[in-house]
Amino acid sequence: MRGTLALVGGAEWRPPAAPLDAWLLERSGSSVVTVLPTAAKDHPEMAVATAARYFHSLGGEVRAAPVLTRADAENSQWRDRLASARFLYIAGGDPRHLHSVLTGTPAWDGVLDALGAGATVAGSSAGAMVLCDRMLIPWSKSTQPGLGLLHDLVIVPHFERWRARLLRVGYAVGDGRVLGIDEATGLVLEADGCLVLGAGTVSLYRVKEGGPPSEIWTTRAPDEPEHCL
Repeated sequence: MRGTLALVGGAEWRPPAAPLDAWLLERSGSSVVTVLPTAAKDHPEMAVATAARYFHSLGGEVRAAPVLTRADAENSQWRDRLASARFLYIAGGDPRHLHSVLTGTPAWDGVLDALGAGATVAGSSAGAMVLCDRMLIPWSKSTQPGLGLLHDLVIVPHFERWRARLLRVGYAVGDGRVLGIDEATGLVLEADGCLVLGAGTVSLYRVKEGGPPSEIWTTRAPDEPEHCL
């Protein structure tokens, strides 16, 4: 992975996340943030407007990438347009809709191309969940397929709300690793290590045979964990 990948726990584009997003904006080397509002399926324009106000306060400029339907994502123009982004942000919302729109399309190939070319790519809540090979939809009893960029990993965003339900998470995941990320917090992955930035905590767990998750590590932002994924 040549680029920078940020996994964000939700509540994106709010003041508590400013240390994370200011760092990502600088890291990208561009003032332009390309926002993919696909998961915000009911009001994607509101997601873009929120991002525009927020990043303006950080010295950035938002450009929307309105890939809203499967037909949009299958349009070959989106591969080149997304691949050319230097900072691509995948908004939160409905992870199942996001997966159904992007999987196996030129638009998703464009996201991968951007990351491979060294871009900064961030995904918040649903936008982070869908990047893994499996997703755990809230209150589901089992996982379902994700887009497969990250393997052997299930992301649980808004994790401050889920710590008391870890046993339920373990039962649903069965076997594998669980990454819990608090709101307005991100785990930033790069080729040579990782950072935890934002307002809260990130925790990594191992689950075996549907039992209770066992903690591998947990840390509070800002931090540079010795061990990552």
